[in-house]
Amino acid sequence: MTPEPSSDSLSGPPFDGFEMPCADDAESSASLGMLLVLSGPSGVGKDTVWKTVAPLLPSFCKAITCTTRARREHEVEGEHYYFVSNEEFDRLIAHDELLEWAEVHSNGNRYGVPAQPVLDRLTEGKDVVCVIDVQGAMALRGRFPMCLLVFLRPPLSQAGSETDTLAERIKNRAPISPEELDKRMKTAARELAQSQLYDHAIVNDDLQATALQLRDIVLREKKRWQRNHPSIEGASPPEEAA
Repeated sequence: MTPEPSSDSLSGPPFDGFEMPCADDAESSASLGMLLVLSGPSGVGKDTVWKTVAPLLPSFCKAITCTTRARREHEVEGEHYYFVSNEEFDRLIAHDELLEWAEVHSNGNRYGVPAQPVLDRLTEGKDVVCVIDVQGAMALRGRFPMCLLVFLRPPLSQAGSETDTLAERIKNRAPISPEELDKRMKTAARELAQSQLYDHAIVNDDLQATALQLRDIVLREKKRWQRNHPSIEGASPPEEAA
Protein backbone atom coordinates (compact mmCIF):
# COMPACT_ATOMS: atom_id res chain seq x y z
CA MET A 1 0.00 0.00 0.00
CA THR A 2 3.01 2.29 -0.14
CA PRO A 3 4.12 2.57 -3.79
CA GLU A 4 6.17 5.49 -4.96
CA PRO A 5 3.65 8.33 -5.43
CA SER A 6 3.30 10.29 -8.64
CA SER A 7 4.09 14.01 -8.50
CA ASP A 8 0.42 15.00 -8.41
CA SER A 9 -0.78 12.50 -5.81
CA LEU A 10 -0.43 12.09 -2.08
CA SER A 11 1.16 9.26 -0.18
CA GLY A 12 2.57 8.98 3.30
CA PRO A 13 2.58 7.17 6.64
CA PRO A 14 -0.70 5.90 8.09
CA PHE A 15 -2.92 8.08 10.22
CA ASP A 16 -1.96 7.61 13.86
CA GLY A 17 -3.59 9.86 16.42
CA PHE A 18 -3.53 13.01 14.31
CA GLU A 19 -5.62 15.78 15.86
CA MET A 20 -8.21 17.00 13.36
CA PRO A 21 -7.82 20.74 12.60
CA CYS A 22 -10.65 22.73 14.10
CA ALA A 23 -12.69 23.85 11.10
CA ASP A 24 -14.94 25.97 13.32
CA ASP A 25 -12.03 28.21 14.27
CA ALA A 26 -11.98 30.77 11.45
CA GLU A 27 -8.42 31.92 12.13
CA SER A 28 -6.91 28.42 12.20
CA SER A 29 -9.02 27.29 9.25
CA ALA A 30 -7.80 30.24 7.22
CA SER A 31 -4.25 28.87 7.44
CA LEU A 32 -5.27 25.50 6.03
CA GLY A 33 -4.96 24.54 2.40
CA MET A 34 -8.12 24.21 0.33
CA LEU A 35 -9.87 20.85 0.28
CA LEU A 36 -11.72 20.30 -3.00
CA VAL A 37 -14.13 17.37 -3.20
CA LEU A 38 -15.12 16.31 -6.72
CA SER A 39 -17.99 13.87 -6.64
CA GLY A 40 -20.88 12.35 -8.55
CA PRO A 41 -22.48 9.01 -9.42
CA SER A 42 -20.65 6.05 -10.92
CA GLY A 43 -20.07 6.53 -14.64
CA VAL A 44 -20.20 10.33 -14.61
CA GLY A 45 -16.47 10.67 -15.41
CA LYS A 46 -14.99 12.02 -12.17
CA ASP A 47 -11.48 10.67 -12.72
CA THR A 48 -11.38 11.66 -16.39
CA VAL A 49 -12.48 15.21 -15.58
CA TRP A 50 -9.87 15.58 -12.85
CA LYS A 51 -7.11 14.19 -15.08
CA THR A 52 -8.05 16.80 -17.69
CA VAL A 53 -8.23 19.75 -15.31
CA ALA A 54 -5.25 18.86 -13.09
CA PRO A 55 -2.65 20.68 -15.25
CA LEU A 56 -4.80 23.83 -14.95
CA LEU A 57 -4.82 23.63 -11.13
CA PRO A 58 -1.19 22.78 -10.31
CA SER A 59 -1.45 23.67 -6.61
CA PHE A 60 -3.73 20.66 -6.00
CA CYS A 61 -2.55 17.13 -5.25
CA LYS A 62 -4.99 14.25 -5.58
CA ALA A 63 -5.59 12.07 -2.53
CA ILE A 64 -5.36 8.42 -3.58
CA THR A 65 -8.27 6.28 -2.40
CA CYS A 66 -7.85 2.71 -1.19
CA THR A 67 -10.33 0.03 -2.23
CA THR A 68 -11.07 -3.65 -1.75
CA ARG A 69 -12.31 -4.15 -5.31
CA ALA A 70 -10.26 -5.94 -7.92
CA ARG A 71 -7.87 -3.90 -10.05
CA ARG A 72 -8.99 -3.30 -13.63
CA GLU A 73 -6.54 -4.01 -16.43
CA HIS A 74 -5.66 -0.37 -17.10
CA GLU A 75 -5.31 0.66 -13.44
CA VAL A 76 -1.97 1.28 -11.73
CA GLU A 77 -1.41 0.65 -8.02
CA GLY A 78 -0.79 3.93 -6.18
CA GLU A 79 -1.91 6.02 -9.15
CA HIS A 80 -5.55 5.11 -9.56
CA TYR A 81 -6.11 3.42 -6.19
CA TYR A 82 -4.40 1.48 -3.44
CA PHE A 83 -5.80 -2.04 -3.83
CA VAL A 84 -6.04 -3.70 -0.43
CA SER A 85 -7.52 -6.87 1.05
CA ASN A 86 -10.64 -6.86 3.19
CA GLU A 87 -8.43 -7.68 6.18
CA GLU A 88 -6.21 -4.65 5.55
CA PHE A 89 -9.25 -2.42 5.11
CA ASP A 90 -10.64 -3.67 8.43
CA ARG A 91 -7.31 -2.77 10.05
CA LEU A 92 -7.41 0.76 8.59
CA ILE A 93 -10.90 1.27 10.01
CA ALA A 94 -9.96 -0.13 13.41
CA HIS A 95 -6.95 2.17 13.69
CA ASP A 96 -8.86 5.26 12.48
CA GLU A 97 -6.56 5.64 9.49
CA LEU A 98 -9.29 6.70 7.03
CA LEU A 99 -10.87 10.14 6.74
CA GLU A 100 -13.98 8.46 5.37
CA TRP A 101 -15.00 5.11 3.99
CA ALA A 102 -18.08 3.49 2.49
CA GLU A 103 -19.35 0.29 0.94
CA VAL A 104 -20.41 1.19 -2.58
CA HIS A 105 -23.02 -0.38 -4.90
CA SER A 106 -24.02 -3.02 -2.31
CA ASN A 107 -21.48 -5.42 -3.85
CA GLY A 108 -19.19 -5.62 -0.85
CA ASN A 109 -16.47 -3.37 -2.31
CA ARG A 110 -15.26 -0.68 0.06
CA TYR A 111 -13.49 2.61 -0.63
CA GLY A 112 -11.77 5.01 1.76
CA VAL A 113 -9.41 8.00 1.87
CA PRO A 114 -6.21 7.50 3.91
CA ALA A 115 -6.08 10.33 6.41
CA GLN A 116 -2.50 11.23 7.21
CA PRO A 117 -1.28 12.44 3.77
CA VAL A 118 -4.36 14.65 3.38
CA LEU A 119 -4.15 16.13 6.87
CA ASP A 120 -0.42 16.75 6.60
CA ARG A 121 -0.75 18.69 3.36
CA LEU A 122 -3.75 20.74 4.51
CA THR A 123 -2.06 21.81 7.73
CA GLU A 124 0.96 22.90 5.67
CA GLY A 125 -1.36 25.29 3.83
CA LYS A 126 -1.36 23.21 0.63
CA ASP A 127 -4.30 22.17 -1.53
CA VAL A 128 -5.83 18.69 -1.85
CA VAL A 129 -8.52 17.24 -4.10
CA CYS A 130 -10.53 14.13 -3.22
CA VAL A 131 -12.23 12.47 -6.20
CA ILE A 132 -14.77 10.25 -4.45
CA ASP A 133 -18.33 8.95 -4.37
CA VAL A 134 -21.27 10.85 -2.90
CA GLN A 135 -21.25 9.01 0.45
CA GLY A 136 -17.63 9.95 0.94
CA ALA A 137 -18.24 13.56 -0.04
CA MET A 138 -20.96 13.95 2.58
CA ALA A 139 -18.68 12.43 5.21
CA LEU A 140 -15.88 14.87 4.36
CA ARG A 141 -18.26 17.83 4.53
CA GLY A 142 -19.10 16.68 8.05
CA ARG A 143 -15.42 16.70 9.07
CA PHE A 144 -14.38 19.72 6.98
CA PRO A 145 -17.39 22.10 6.79
CA MET A 146 -15.34 24.62 4.82
CA CYS A 147 -14.35 22.24 2.01
CA LEU A 148 -15.52 22.97 -1.54
CA LEU A 149 -17.96 20.38 -2.90
CA VAL A 150 -18.44 20.11 -6.67
CA PHE A 151 -20.96 17.63 -8.11
CA LEU A 152 -20.70 16.22 -11.64
CA ARG A 153 -23.97 15.39 -13.39
CA PRO A 154 -24.35 13.39 -16.61
CA PRO A 155 -26.11 14.91 -19.61
CA LEU A 156 -29.64 13.81 -20.41
CA SER A 157 -30.10 10.92 -22.83
CA GLN A 158 -32.31 11.29 -25.88
CA ALA A 159 -35.12 9.95 -23.71
CA GLY A 160 -34.44 12.69 -21.16
CA SER A 161 -32.85 10.44 -18.52
CA GLU A 162 -29.59 11.03 -16.66
CA THR A 163 -29.44 7.43 -15.45
CA ASP A 164 -29.74 6.12 -19.02
CA THR A 165 -26.60 8.08 -19.88
CA LEU A 166 -24.78 6.64 -16.87
CA ALA A 167 -25.88 3.11 -17.71
CA GLU A 168 -24.48 3.38 -21.23
CA ARG A 169 -21.18 4.76 -19.98
CA ILE A 170 -20.81 2.01 -17.38
CA LYS A 171 -21.63 -0.77 -19.88
CA ASN A 172 -19.03 0.64 -22.29
CA ARG A 173 -16.39 0.74 -19.55
CA ALA A 174 -16.39 -2.90 -18.43
CA PRO A 175 -18.59 -6.01 -18.47
CA ILE A 176 -21.37 -5.80 -15.87
CA SER A 177 -24.34 -7.99 -15.03
CA PRO A 178 -27.89 -6.63 -15.42
CA GLU A 179 -28.42 -7.07 -11.69
CA GLU A 180 -25.32 -5.08 -10.77
CA LEU A 181 -26.19 -2.38 -13.30
CA ASP A 182 -29.66 -2.08 -11.82
CA LYS A 183 -28.18 -1.66 -8.32
CA ARG A 184 -25.85 1.06 -9.58
CA MET A 185 -28.67 2.95 -11.28
CA LYS A 186 -30.76 2.88 -8.10
CA THR A 187 -27.76 4.24 -6.20
CA ALA A 188 -27.16 6.86 -8.90
CA ALA A 189 -30.76 8.07 -8.68
CA ARG A 190 -30.35 8.63 -4.92
CA GLU A 191 -27.01 10.37 -5.44
CA LEU A 192 -28.34 12.70 -8.15
CA ALA A 193 -31.02 13.84 -5.72
CA GLN A 194 -28.25 14.98 -3.34
CA SER A 195 -26.62 17.38 -5.79
CA GLN A 196 -28.44 20.27 -4.10
CA LEU A 197 -26.26 19.70 -1.03
CA TYR A 198 -23.14 20.66 -3.01
CA ASP A 199 -21.66 24.12 -3.52
CA HIS A 200 -21.62 23.74 -7.31
CA ALA A 201 -22.92 21.30 -9.94
CA ILE A 202 -21.56 20.84 -13.46
CA VAL A 203 -23.07 18.81 -16.30
CA ASN A 204 -20.29 16.69 -17.80
CA ASP A 205 -21.40 16.82 -21.41
CA ASP A 206 -18.23 18.07 -23.09
CA LEU A 207 -14.98 17.09 -21.33
CA GLN A 208 -12.96 20.20 -22.18
CA ALA A 209 -15.82 22.54 -21.31
CA THR A 210 -16.39 20.72 -18.03
CA ALA A 211 -12.71 20.97 -17.12
CA LEU A 212 -12.62 24.70 -17.83
CA GLN A 213 -15.79 25.28 -15.83
CA LEU A 214 -14.34 23.37 -12.88
CA ARG A 215 -11.09 25.34 -13.10
CA ASP A 216 -12.98 28.63 -13.06
CA ILE A 217 -15.06 27.60 -10.06
CA VAL A 218 -12.02 26.54 -8.04
CA LEU A 219 -9.98 29.66 -8.85
CA ARG A 220 -12.93 31.90 -8.04
CA GLU A 221 -13.50 30.15 -4.70
CA LYS A 222 -9.81 30.41 -3.80
CA LYS A 223 -9.86 34.15 -4.41
CA ARG A 224 -12.99 34.49 -2.29
CA TRP A 225 -11.31 32.54 0.52
CA GLN A 226 -8.32 34.88 0.44
CA ARG A 227 -10.50 38.01 0.39
CA ASN A 228 -12.36 36.76 3.45
CA HIS A 229 -9.09 36.14 5.30
CA PRO A 230 -6.84 39.10 4.38
CA SER A 231 -4.77 38.70 7.56
CA ILE A 232 -3.16 35.46 6.39
CA GLU A 233 0.58 36.00 6.33
CA GLY A 234 2.20 35.00 3.10
CA ALA A 235 -1.10 34.40 1.32
CA SER A 236 -0.53 34.17 -2.41
CA PRO A 237 -2.93 34.15 -5.33
CA PRO A 238 -3.99 30.76 -6.70
CA GLU A 239 -1.67 29.19 -9.24
CA GLU A 240 -2.80 29.15 -12.85
CA ALA A 241 -1.25 27.20 -15.67
CA ALA A 242 0.35 29.27 -18.39
